Amino acid sequence: MAPAERDKAFIALLLFGFLALFFSPSIGLLSGPDPVELLRNAPGVAPSRWRENFSAYFISICLEAGPFMLLGAVTAALIEVFAPANLLPRLARRLGVLGIPAAALAAPLLPVCECGVVPVFRKLINKGLPLPHAIAYLLAAPIFNPIVLTGTWIAYYRDPLYPFLRGLGGLSVALAVALLIAMLLGLRSRFKARADGAHALEHGHDDGACCAHGHEHAPSPGRLQQLLRHAQEDFQEMAPYFLFGAFLAACLKTFVDQTVLFDLGDGDAAGAAAMMALAFVLSLCSEADAFVSASFVEFNVAAHMGFLVLGPMLDIKLLVMYRSVFSGRFILLLASAVIAGVSAYVWALNLWGWEWVDALLGQAG
Repeated sequence: MAPAERDKAFIALLLFGFLALFFSPSIGLLSGPDPVELLRNAPGVAPSRWRENFSAYFISICLEAGPFMLLGAVTAALIEVFAPANLLPRLARRLGVLGIPAAALAAPLLPVCECGVVPVFRKLINKGLPLPHAIAYLLAAPIFNPIVLTGTWIAYYRDPLYPFLRGLGGLSVALAVALLIAMLLGLRSRFKARADGAHALEHGHDDGACCAHGHEHAPSPGRLQQLLRHAQEDFQEMAPYFLFGAFLAACLKTFVDQTVLFDLGDGDAAGAAAMMALAFVLSLCSEADAFVSASFVEFNVAAHMGFLVLGPMLDIKLLVMYRSVFSGRFILLLASAVIAGVSAYVWALNLWGWEWVDALLGQAG
């Protein structure tokens, strides 16, 4: 069984088992306490409301993110159908390392939130865009997005400081992580080239040799038919990962008392860590998360940036959706780099302050 099919089968079995446990009180252990009773008495959960809370959270996440996920699938299909096959690799070769910031700055041309960015990322990779360039787009697009930044501006009472710092943080972290990936890939390819060169000298192998084969192709369908087919395939490919991520997020929101995070968030560093953890757990869409973040008035600006920058790059549903394109080891590397990058950005804001930015923006306005 292919890894993707194995993942889907595993997700389906887990969902079936968890749903049977949650919604069938008659299903219990042969001996010992009923697991449903244990869940019902979990801290922070009303005795008779946990099913309603879980259902509300799960449905709200799906309704919030579903349309944007479909938009991402359609955007990916547009890239597949209309973008020339060699366009992206040619641009990447011409720009070199400058193509990484170019990919991040081009994110507003494909304005998708994190709910729909993964299908677009997959299509960019399939079209030949190098991995560091695609990573820069993957992390920057859900933040450096005119809809997201406008929503942030409105949520924070039209204060330009918050969308400015959010956009700056999103671009900075995306570029830092992408450049780190490029450096690691460069080191890996250098060692691989040495090993391949030694192998070629020993065995007389010519890596440049290739064979041309003639193939007869069936007539391709029309552009609209291709677009709909690719959008359907991308949506169906991502749906199981998304549903499982939404399920995990709903579980944590239902059975974990989120006020514990605020009790631990006393101080600049602890407050930022609490807000980052909350962004990971809540798994909000980047086009609406600013309205939730703005309600946490007890935290400073830097802590709010931890919430607004980390959430669109790394949350529960994204962590599961990344599984459709990355290996587990690479997901661990990517998650660690994102957390380190966001933490460094928040630390810099606390160290250098943001009042001068606010004053500068106030003068400009």
